[in-house]
Amino acid sequence: MKLPECDRCNLYSRTNYLVCAVHPAGPSGKTCPDFESAELWEPENPEHYREQHMDEWFWHPIFTGKCPDCNHSFSRLRLPPLHWRCSVCGWEDDESDD
Repeated sequence: MKLPECDRCNLYSRTNYLVCAVHPAGPSGKTCPDFESAELWEPENPEHYREQHMDEWFWHPIFTGKCPDCNHSFSRLRLPPLHWRCSVCGWEDDESDD
């Protein structure tokens, strides 16, 4: 039998046919011994964290279309290159090798 807390469990199957992976018909008691909370976690100040990372991510030419050093425009008519290199100033994307 499905318990009210089953909806918040990591093991919950989210189907009408099974309750969960461990207890297909539901736990036999009033509580489930295998309950694992599916709470979502965020850092203490998520807005600052997001803004900081957006600034760090969106400097790249794949987002701006321009070289971060000399502001030279890359062609938007071609597919993005595997290794970014500016033909004007010689800037290269070191992170492309990861």
